[in-house]
Amino acid sequence: MIKLKILAPPSMKFFGDFHAFRKWDKQIREAGIDVEILYDHNSQKLLNADRLMLHHRYFDSGWVNALKTAQDKNGKFVNYLKSLKNDVGKLIWFDADDSSGTTQFPIISYVDVFVKKQVLKDKSYYTGNADVPKNLMVWSDQQAEQKQFIPCPHDEIHKIRVGWNLAFDDYRDFRVHYKIRKFLSHFINYKIFPLKYTSASSSRALDATFRGKVNYATTHKVVSFQRNKVLEMFASMPYKIASGGGLTRNKYLAELSNSKVSISPFGFGEVCYRDFETFISGALLVKPSMDHLVTFPDLFIPHETYVPVSWDMSDLSETLGNIIDNHSSYQQIATNGQESYRRAIDNPDVFINAIQRIIN
Repeated sequence: MIKLKILAPPSMKFFGDFHAFRKWDKQIREAGIDVEILYDHNSQKLLNADRLMLHHRYFDSGWVNALKTAQDKNGKFVNYLKSLKNDVGKLIWFDADDSSGTTQFPIISYVDVFVKKQVLKDKSYYTGNADVPKNLMVWSDQQAEQKQFIPCPHDEIHKIRVGWNLAFDDYRDFRVHYKIRKFLSHFINYKIFPLKYTSASSSRALDATFRGKVNYATTHKVVSFQRNKVLEMFASMPYKIASGGGLTRNKYLAELSNSKVSISPFGFGEVCYRDFETFISGALLVKPSMDHLVTFPDLFIPHETYVPVSWDMSDLSETLGNIIDNHSSYQQIATNGQESYRRAIDNPDVFINAIQRIIN
């Protein structure tokens, strides 16, 4: 039995990245992994673990600004990591940021494994001269001003591994406030309250939909770029389209289930909750090409589970027009996407294999 202990932010106690550990608790233990999730970096229970995983968001909330001191090799945070590394069998860092880029390489020398939700296929982009700019959002306009990251040392690149993405979150519609939904997510079994799907072949009154924030601060204009392109295109199209600000969750999901196409541009990262909500709704996912990265589960198979468009969105209008005008010939892609998603989240072995790949 491998003892895996996890340091997580209190906000994820019932929800989020560790939902699958709750969902498949029995099966994970039967697979020989004893998991304990803790919420205090001072807890003695963290010590003497076979594997200790640190979720990076804990150090944004549970230990404020710790990550900002990671470049201080003699600082309190780095010394904390060093002490943990001496006390556990293997120290695992979970970079849960949205992007395939990362600002967290300053800590990679102090851990054994560096896990990300999505990793660039070309890992060489992560390395190089610290004086050469490395865009956090590699898909954006390379001339646009955006946040840069410190490269990974060449001799540490082997530590980077693919973890798991947002597919394993809880997408059930409890129709209650978000804070209550997090609590219910932990305590209500899927057999009692299952995830509800809409068939991809169901009748749909809307041609397309995109709901999402677009007016980000000046420093995040690169986040808004693709989203603004979607809205510009919508303005000139003669189709039944839903767009704009937020809706209540049940209205948003109903809208998705009544739409032929769901457009999911990149934001702070490539993978979005909207992607999996689209699979659940049975709409056809249209999204900028994901060919540059590795993620898990990899549900983004071009022209099989989703329809890709270019990063600059220059082909979006033509692509969307072709889909709407010939929707019946594209329905199988939406069906494939939904079935692939169901296979991934309904089988505990899929998630357990991901954990084993990380901890072994």
